[in-house]
Amino acid sequence: MTTQTTAQKVLIIKSSPAGEHSISNEIAAYLQQQLSGSEQNYTFTIRDLAQTPPPVLDGPMLQAFYTPAEQLTHAQQQLVQPSLELIQELKDADILIFASAMHNFSITSLLKSYVDQICRMGLTFSYSENGPQGLLTGKQAVIIASAGMDFQQEHAVPMDFQSPYLKHILNFIGITDISLVPVQGVAMGDESAARAKNGARDNIDSLIVGKLALEV
Repeated sequence: MTTQTTAQKVLIIKSSPAGEHSISNEIAAYLQQQLSGSEQNYTFTIRDLAQTPPPVLDGPMLQAFYTPAEQLTHAQQQLVQPSLELIQELKDADILIFASAMHNFSITSLLKSYVDQICRMGLTFSYSENGPQGLLTGKQAVIIASAGMDFQQEHAVPMDFQSPYLKHILNFIGITDISLVPVQGVAMGDESAARAKNGARDNIDSLIVGKLALEV
Protein backbone atom coordinates (compact mmCIF):
# COMPACT_ATOMS: atom_id res chain seq x y z
CA MET A 1 0.00 0.00 0.00
CA THR A 2 1.27 3.44 -0.90
CA THR A 3 0.87 6.46 1.34
CA GLN A 4 -1.05 9.47 0.12
CA THR A 5 1.11 12.55 0.46
CA THR A 6 -1.03 15.07 -1.40
CA ALA A 7 -4.27 16.13 0.26
CA GLN A 8 -7.49 15.57 -1.64
CA LYS A 9 -9.44 18.85 -1.72
CA VAL A 10 -13.09 18.40 -0.80
CA LEU A 11 -15.71 21.06 -1.53
CA ILE A 12 -18.97 20.66 0.41
CA ILE A 13 -21.90 22.65 -0.97
CA LYS A 14 -24.83 22.97 1.44
CA SER A 15 -28.07 24.17 -0.10
CA SER A 16 -30.79 23.86 2.54
CA PRO A 17 -32.24 26.97 4.22
CA ALA A 18 -33.08 24.79 7.27
CA GLY A 19 -29.65 25.28 8.87
CA GLU A 20 -29.01 23.04 11.87
CA HIS A 21 -32.30 21.24 11.21
CA SER A 22 -31.25 20.20 7.71
CA ILE A 23 -30.96 16.45 7.18
CA SER A 24 -28.87 16.82 4.03
CA ASN A 25 -26.42 18.97 6.02
CA GLU A 26 -26.41 16.39 8.80
CA ILE A 27 -25.43 13.59 6.41
CA ALA A 28 -22.82 15.81 4.71
CA ALA A 29 -21.30 16.47 8.14
CA TYR A 30 -21.16 12.71 8.71
CA LEU A 31 -19.34 12.25 5.41
CA GLN A 32 -16.85 14.97 6.34
CA GLN A 33 -16.32 13.37 9.75
CA GLN A 34 -15.69 9.93 8.24
CA LEU A 35 -13.25 11.31 5.68
CA SER A 36 -11.42 13.23 8.41
CA GLY A 37 -11.08 10.05 10.44
CA SER A 38 -9.73 7.96 7.57
CA GLU A 39 -6.08 7.26 6.85
CA GLN A 40 -6.16 9.50 3.80
CA ASN A 41 -5.42 13.21 3.77
CA TYR A 42 -8.25 15.64 3.01
CA THR A 43 -8.76 19.38 3.22
CA PHE A 44 -12.27 20.83 3.31
CA THR A 45 -13.96 23.93 1.96
CA ILE A 46 -17.56 24.50 3.09
CA ARG A 47 -19.86 26.58 0.91
CA ASP A 48 -23.14 27.09 2.79
CA LEU A 49 -25.51 28.75 0.34
CA ALA A 50 -27.93 29.65 3.12
CA GLN A 51 -25.20 31.74 4.76
CA THR A 52 -23.88 33.28 1.54
CA PRO A 53 -26.70 33.06 -1.05
CA PRO A 54 -25.55 33.19 -4.67
CA PRO A 55 -26.85 36.17 -6.65
CA VAL A 56 -30.00 35.56 -8.64
CA LEU A 57 -29.28 35.73 -12.36
CA ASP A 58 -30.86 38.82 -13.93
CA GLY A 59 -30.55 40.78 -17.16
CA PRO A 60 -27.48 42.93 -16.35
CA MET A 61 -25.62 39.92 -14.93
CA LEU A 62 -26.45 37.77 -17.95
CA GLN A 63 -25.14 40.50 -20.24
CA ALA A 64 -21.95 40.69 -18.19
CA PHE A 65 -21.53 36.91 -18.43
CA TYR A 66 -21.45 37.15 -22.23
CA THR A 67 -19.21 40.22 -22.40
CA PRO A 68 -15.50 39.50 -23.09
CA ALA A 69 -13.47 39.91 -19.88
CA GLU A 70 -11.35 42.72 -21.32
CA GLN A 71 -14.48 44.71 -22.21
CA LEU A 72 -16.22 44.51 -18.83
CA THR A 73 -17.02 47.78 -17.12
CA HIS A 74 -16.19 48.18 -13.44
CA ALA A 75 -19.83 47.58 -12.55
CA GLN A 76 -19.91 44.41 -14.69
CA GLN A 77 -16.70 43.14 -13.06
CA GLN A 78 -18.47 43.35 -9.72
CA LEU A 79 -21.46 41.48 -11.12
CA VAL A 80 -19.38 38.53 -12.38
CA GLN A 81 -17.06 38.29 -9.37
CA PRO A 82 -19.26 35.91 -7.30
CA SER A 83 -19.53 33.56 -10.28
CA LEU A 84 -15.77 33.52 -10.80
CA GLU A 85 -15.20 32.78 -7.12
CA LEU A 86 -17.63 29.84 -7.14
CA ILE A 87 -16.13 28.44 -10.34
CA GLN A 88 -12.61 28.67 -8.94
CA GLU A 89 -13.72 26.65 -5.91
CA LEU A 90 -15.00 23.96 -8.26
CA LYS A 91 -11.79 23.96 -10.27
CA ASP A 92 -9.67 23.64 -7.14
CA ALA A 93 -11.63 20.71 -5.70
CA ASP A 94 -10.95 17.01 -6.27
CA ILE A 95 -14.18 15.82 -4.64
CA LEU A 96 -17.49 17.70 -4.70
CA ILE A 97 -20.20 16.96 -2.16
CA PHE A 98 -23.64 18.40 -2.84
CA ALA A 99 -25.93 18.39 0.20
CA SER A 100 -29.25 18.81 -1.58
CA ALA A 101 -32.64 19.12 0.11
CA MET A 102 -35.63 18.53 -2.13
CA HIS A 103 -38.04 21.46 -2.38
CA ASN A 104 -41.19 21.02 -4.44
CA PHE A 105 -39.81 17.94 -6.22
CA SER A 106 -36.57 19.65 -7.27
CA ILE A 107 -33.57 21.47 -5.80
CA THR A 108 -33.77 24.52 -3.54
CA SER A 109 -33.82 28.00 -5.04
CA LEU A 110 -30.43 28.55 -3.38
CA LEU A 111 -28.92 25.65 -5.32
CA LYS A 112 -30.59 26.73 -8.57
CA SER A 113 -28.99 30.17 -8.22
CA TYR A 114 -25.67 28.42 -7.60
CA VAL A 115 -26.08 26.36 -10.77
CA ASP A 116 -26.81 29.54 -12.74
CA GLN A 117 -23.56 31.03 -11.44
CA ILE A 118 -21.31 28.06 -12.25
CA CYS A 119 -22.63 27.05 -15.67
CA ARG A 120 -20.63 29.52 -17.72
CA MET A 121 -19.76 29.07 -21.40
CA GLY A 122 -16.01 29.14 -21.87
CA LEU A 123 -15.37 28.57 -18.17
CA THR A 124 -17.12 25.32 -17.23
CA PHE A 125 -18.47 24.20 -20.62
CA SER A 126 -18.07 24.96 -24.30
CA TYR A 127 -20.04 24.35 -27.47
CA SER A 128 -18.83 22.90 -30.75
CA GLU A 129 -20.38 21.27 -33.79
CA ASN A 130 -20.56 18.11 -31.68
CA GLY A 131 -22.58 19.78 -28.95
CA PRO A 132 -21.67 20.82 -25.39
CA GLN A 133 -18.37 19.82 -23.84
CA GLY A 134 -17.79 19.93 -20.08
CA LEU A 135 -14.51 21.50 -18.99
CA LEU A 136 -14.30 20.36 -15.34
CA THR A 137 -13.03 16.84 -15.81
CA GLY A 138 -11.18 14.43 -13.53
CA LYS A 139 -13.31 15.05 -10.44
CA GLN A 140 -15.56 12.96 -8.23
CA ALA A 141 -18.96 14.10 -7.00
CA VAL A 142 -21.32 12.87 -4.30
CA ILE A 143 -24.96 13.96 -4.26
CA ILE A 144 -26.64 13.66 -0.86
CA ALA A 145 -30.29 13.93 -1.84
CA SER A 146 -32.76 14.28 1.02
CA ALA A 147 -36.54 14.24 0.61
CA GLY A 148 -39.59 13.91 2.79
CA MET A 149 -41.09 11.27 0.51
CA ASP A 150 -39.33 8.14 -0.70
CA PHE A 151 -38.73 8.71 -4.40
CA GLN A 152 -36.98 5.36 -4.76
CA GLN A 153 -40.40 3.71 -4.82
CA GLU A 154 -41.35 2.80 -8.37
CA HIS A 155 -44.49 4.96 -8.53
CA ALA A 156 -42.59 8.01 -7.23
CA VAL A 157 -39.49 7.86 -9.44
CA PRO A 158 -41.03 10.03 -12.23
CA MET A 159 -41.68 12.79 -9.68
CA ASP A 160 -38.02 13.12 -8.67
CA PHE A 161 -36.57 16.13 -10.49
CA GLN A 162 -33.82 16.61 -7.93
CA SER A 163 -31.22 13.87 -8.44
CA PRO A 164 -31.60 13.54 -12.24
CA TYR A 165 -31.24 17.31 -12.64
CA LEU A 166 -28.10 17.51 -10.50
CA LYS A 167 -26.55 14.55 -12.32
CA HIS A 168 -27.31 16.20 -15.67
CA ILE A 169 -25.77 19.53 -14.58
CA LEU A 170 -22.62 17.80 -13.33
CA ASN A 171 -22.33 15.82 -16.58
CA PHE A 172 -22.85 19.05 -18.51
CA ILE A 173 -19.82 20.69 -16.89
CA GLY A 174 -17.66 17.58 -17.30
CA ILE A 175 -18.13 15.61 -14.07
CA THR A 176 -19.22 12.05 -14.77
CA ASP A 177 -17.93 10.14 -11.71
CA ILE A 178 -21.02 10.70 -9.56
CA SER A 179 -22.28 8.78 -6.52
CA LEU A 180 -25.81 9.24 -5.19
CA VAL A 181 -26.60 8.96 -1.48
CA PRO A 182 -30.40 9.14 -1.06
CA VAL A 183 -31.87 10.15 2.32
CA GLN A 184 -35.54 9.82 1.47
CA GLY A 185 -38.76 9.25 3.34
CA VAL A 186 -37.67 11.44 6.25
CA ALA A 187 -41.15 12.99 6.64
CA MET A 188 -42.90 9.62 6.74
CA GLY A 189 -42.52 9.03 10.47
CA ASP A 190 -39.65 8.61 12.91
CA GLU A 191 -38.95 5.01 11.91
CA SER A 192 -38.73 5.90 8.22
CA ALA A 193 -36.48 8.89 8.94
CA ALA A 194 -34.14 6.81 11.10
CA ARG A 195 -34.00 4.09 8.44
CA ALA A 196 -33.18 6.66 5.74
CA LYS A 197 -30.39 8.24 7.78
CA ASN A 198 -28.86 4.90 8.74
CA GLY A 199 -28.99 3.77 5.12
CA ALA A 200 -27.26 6.97 4.01
CA ARG A 201 -24.51 6.51 6.60
CA ASP A 202 -24.00 2.91 5.43
CA ASN A 203 -23.76 4.12 1.82
CA ILE A 204 -21.18 6.70 2.83
CA ASP A 205 -19.11 4.15 4.71
CA SER A 206 -19.06 1.96 1.59
CA LEU A 207 -18.21 4.93 -0.62
CA ILE A 208 -15.22 5.89 1.48
CA VAL A 209 -13.80 2.39 1.34
CA GLY A 210 -14.62 1.78 -2.30
CA LYS A 211 -14.18 5.14 -4.06
CA LEU A 212 -13.26 8.23 -2.09
CA ALA A 213 -10.32 6.96 -0.04
CA LEU A 214 -8.06 6.72 -3.06
CA GLU A 215 -4.39 5.86 -3.01
CA VAL A 216 -2.07 8.06 -5.05
